[in-house]
Amino acid sequence: MCTLGEALTEEEVDNMIRQADTTGDGMVNYEEFARMIAT
Repeated sequence: MCTLGEALTEEEVDNMIRQADTTGDGMVNYEEFARMIAT
C-alpha cells in the first residue's frame, strides 16, 4: 500500500486482513483477495 501512496498503520492493515479473510484462517487466499479488490 505504501507504493500506492497509502501509509497504513499496523492496526489498519490487520483490520483489512480480518475483513478480507472470510474463511477465518488468518490468511487471505486468492479468492478472498479478488473479492476484496472487486468491491
